[in-house]
Amino acid sequence: MPPFEPRIPEQIVIHLGPPDSPAQNVTESFADYIKNVASSEVYPTWPEEALKANILAQISVALNRVYTGYYRAAGYDFDITSSPAYDQTYVYQRDIYSNVATLVDELFNSYIRRSGNIEPLFAQFCDGIEVKCDGLTQWGSVDMAEAGDDYVTILKNFYGDDIEIVRNVPIGEAEISRPTPVTLREGDTGADVELLQRRLNRISSNFPGIPKIYPADGYFGPSTTEAVKEFQEVFGLTPDGLVGEATWNEILFIYNAVKKLYEISSEGLNITDVTTSYVNELALGSQGEGVLTVQYFLSYIALFVPTVLAPMLDGSFGPSTEEAVKSFQRTYGLADTGVVDRLTYDRLESVYNSFVSRIDFNYNLGRILPFPGRIIGEGSEGNDVRVIQEYLNFISNSYPEIPKTTADGIYGPGTAEQIRAFKRVFGLPGDSARVNAPLWNSIASIYDDLYTGSTVTEGQYPGYEIS
Repeated sequence: MPPFEPRIPEQIVIHLGPPDSPAQNVTESFADYIKNVASSEVYPTWPEEALKANILAQISVALNRVYTGYYRAAGYDFDITSSPAYDQTYVYQRDIYSNVATLVDELFNSYIRRSGNIEPLFAQFCDGIEVKCDGLTQWGSVDMAEAGDDYVTILKNFYGDDIEIVRNVPIGEAEISRPTPVTLREGDTGADVELLQRRLNRISSNFPGIPKIYPADGYFGPSTTEAVKEFQEVFGLTPDGLVGEATWNEILFIYNAVKKLYEISSEGLNITDVTTSYVNELALGSQGEGVLTVQYFLSYIALFVPTVLAPMLDGSFGPSTEEAVKSFQRTYGLADTGVVDRLTYDRLESVYNSFVSRIDFNYNLGRILPFPGRIIGEGSEGNDVRVIQEYLNFISNSYPEIPKTTADGIYGPGTAEQIRAFKRVFGLPGDSARVNAPLWNSIASIYDDLYTGSTVTEGQYPGYEIS
């Protein structure tokens, strides 16, 4: 635990959507933020003791996020999100209930913690009817208040007898907990340093913003420090050049992931025009577009998260997909139903995008990149568009039926014709030229086959005369 006591921040920055969504940030005073959350999460007609219990839980959730630097430490520029799937509901510029505002003014400099702890409790709560959780159930708190219980009794009923209410908390800038102790730093030598260098050099092949370490000789010199700093920048760690437990573990995860990165392949699939937008609930027996996208996301996430299973990429929601969905739900704190509802889908897409957002989407010959997390169509611009243009231009060397286009990162009519021609050549149905997850993967897979198959190693006969 950090040695410092929490403080109530004067302001809090809220991201108006899931963590990786391109939503705006807004800044509120801490008290006004809690008034908004409380007005969004409860009914003003509830008994006062139930309202107090819920408000204290909401304060503790927000203060926990600020105190631990949960999002800031991961590289985000906000303290909390407006999404109840991750934090709690906040509705920008909503009306505030007057009795709720009065109670917040009374309570906002108090919070819940475990006895003997300093950190504010992340006081999980839910309605208890449509959504189940291990913390406070909102309608359960109403029943207890109507039965005559006070808010402290209500909170202890849901969170345990070992909680306490901290009151009169000072207001000011809250400190943030720091990374774990350092294990490797500049000047160190040995086998661990050499292993670190080799892993970073391998990772840099997929993340070219990380410089190569040369020589990788087991001496932690300036080039190793620079590579560590760049790795930390890319993966949301404090860029101090020191390899502590968090940095070492992240390097291990990413190293293992990039070594398996090319294993995801949708060759042989009957690819349809899949979008990444949630359409309807998917469960055992479902087939088609949405299932294929879910399978692709799960397979990619499984490369980085050992507790998530990779399903078959076949567009059919069978037992392997159900188990993979359950493993994802358990890993990310969702009910392990094996059913992909909106909550599960939004979290799945968000987690996938959190990994993809770390990748530099600059094209390099022979480099295979995953689906960028957005549907690409006419009017799209960016490095991901250029990547797909370069892939298709390379493929057209072997399949002249696919026209070449200028790889300028702008999706115009020429790129649309490239996509349609690719689908015709490889027997993919539909006339849409929008590039979704499975279509991206199919293009990348063909490109990888052609590029790798044409690469000649030293001493290997190329199959043609060299002039």
